[in-house]
This record gives sequence, structure tokens and C-alpha cells, in this order.
Amino acid sequence: MVVNKLYIRLDVDNAGDSIELALLKADYRKAQNTHHKIQEGINLILDKINRLDSTALLMRGCDDILFSIEKDNYDFNYLEKIKSEFKSTTGFSLSIGVGSSIPECMYNLRVAKVSGKDTVIENSNS
Repeated sequence: MVVNKLYIRLDVDNAGDSIELALLKADYRKAQNTHHKIQEGINLILDKINRLDSTALLMRGCDDILFSIEKDNYDFNYLEKIKSEFKSTTGFSLSIGVGSSIPECMYNLRVAKVSGKDTVIENSNS
């Protein structure tokens, strides 16, 4: 059986740290505004993903999304565009992992995070 899907995990960089720092400074309004800004950005990404052919939303968290897409419809440049638009809208960067399985996309997301963030990793060997 040939699996014709890719799995993609997007995660906002430094969102938790930014909110935590605001709370440590007792600035709950800034923490809430940051959360709200990130949620707006996540909703924009979800809207874009839902417009793509052959995608399935698998999970949505506070600052992350996991979805699948058919390999024939995958476009690296589209992910770069989403990353750029998210950053200009929210001020936060995204790290993205892509893989032929969920564990592989999670591994590639981790590589993206520890190698500087704000990047898309498709193949952790490169």
C-alpha cells in the first residue's frame, strides 16, 4: 500500500515564552493580547489550509496545527508564504515540520526548532 499523504505540523515560535514573561511581569493584558494575536494568526492559517485541495485538519492547539495533504498537492513555497504572512500579521515566526508520517513530521519540526526556528524542514537529513 502506497501512502500518498504528507503530514505537516506548524508551531508558533516563542509564543509560550512571550506570554509567560508578560505574566511574570504581572501584565495579564499583554499576555491576553499576545494570545489573541496568535489565535487570529492561527485562524488565518486554518482558513488557508481549508481552501487547499485534499487537506485534513488533524489537530489544532493554542499555537500549533497538524494537518495532512496529498503529496501531489504539497507546495513548499505555499508553506513559506503562510510563514511570511503569519509573521507580518502577528510578529511571531513559525517553525514547520513536514514528513511522510506524523512521527517524521514531529521530528522535522523539532529539528526546525533547535536549528534556529522560523524555518520549514522537509528532510531532517539535509
